[in-house]
Amino acid sequence: MRLHTTIFLVALSLTAGTAFADTPSLTAAESQNQVIKVTDKGLEPSVLEMKKEDRIAFILNDSRESLITLSLDFGAHASHCASENLKINDDGTIKSIKPIVPKDFATTCFHDPGTYPFTVYGLPGSPQGLKGSIVVR
Repeated sequence: MRLHTTIFLVALSLTAGTAFADTPSLTAAESQNQVIKVTDKGLEPSVLEMKKEDRIAFILNDSRESLITLSLDFGAHASHCASENLKINDDGTIKSIKPIVPKDFATTCFHDPGTYPFTVYGLPGSPQGLKGSIVVR
């Protein structure tokens, strides 16, 4: 799986210049893919604000030993991409299909402005999960 992750990141950086072709004024250098860290203390940040042009959010398991899962609600917005450890469901949610181990991550992309609530499960002391949101402007 680590090899697949590396290939994904290399492919992402190689295609970044063409991935934003529908936005002529945006270059790969201007786009900043965003990261939410899941730590032993919680979410950093719990609310991630990003521009529509940023497109991809990484959810990094930065805990020492917790196996986490993720549920993200796209509501009426369409989702077109998710990493291999996530599944896009017909009900507008994206959910983990296997735990995200420490130092690994999941990704998804956003094409529409809006607020996308999510819940991370698996951290000790948080049986109801940790809630956060991704706000796309």
